[in-house]
Amino acid sequence: MVNLNLEPYFESADIQYYDSKYMITILENILGNKIEDIKKEINDAQIVVSNEQIKEYLEKTFEEEDPELKKRIEKPKPKRSGNTGKLTDEDMKAYSQEFVDGLNARRYYFEPYTLEYFKRYSNIVRNKALLLLNMIEKIGNKDALSIQDLMKELDIQLDENGNISKEDIVRLITPIVYNMSALKETVTKANDLKTYLTCKISIDYLYRKGLSESDIYPSESLQIKKIDYDLLKDNVPLSKNQKVELALQQKRGIKQLTKILCDL
Repeated sequence: MVNLNLEPYFESADIQYYDSKYMITILENILGNKIEDIKKEINDAQIVVSNEQIKEYLEKTFEEEDPELKKRIEKPKPKRSGNTGKLTDEDMKAYSQEFVDGLNARRYYFEPYTLEYFKRYSNIVRNKALLLLNMIEKIGNKDALSIQDLMKELDIQLDENGNISKEDIVRLITPIVYNMSALKETVTKANDLKTYLTCKISIDYLYRKGLSESDIYPSESLQIKKIDYDLLKDNVPLSKNQKVELALQQKRGIKQLTKILCDL
């Protein structure tokens, strides 16, 4: 993922507010494209492979890489047992070979949830990038009134002339670039058929690892109002005011809990 340093775009530490259109200029400079082309790039980044294509590729690769294993998997030898009904040494060897073959053959098995994961992940980061991009465009074109509820939610502050603070420029641009980078990486990986030889994701696997689906996807929200989540680069960072308010809420909560415990 990208590491951004936006300091070179700001003239002086003494200047706190900039013409909101400058935010668009910074973003276009970082991404090397006009904002309309950036939108198109985001919308065009799509996963185009299908389940059928992946299965065909894995089947073909199986045949090319290990035809003998493929034959054994498709036509396993019948198990035999002695007159006593107990397993013979040959049976034990056959079971062992079958077990090992099963493990090796997993490389060529398609787990459908893997493709679903890539699609859902890419849709989340795409939508977040587009929503933030629209926000920057509205603010930059002096149309902030149409998104005032969202701005209030994210605590984006403009001065009386519609200029935006340096802090908020950084807060909005950083997650756009990060989500675009995540989108590009995810789509590239998902469209590469070789990915499915080694990447196997299933719901059962998640549950066995003590995870749920919410653990493997980014939040669909632009911001999570919890201090512990403020380092997530795909979200809009908390403003200084938001951090102070959350800290006060946490302090009030501790006081209330202490009072309840002392009253017991």
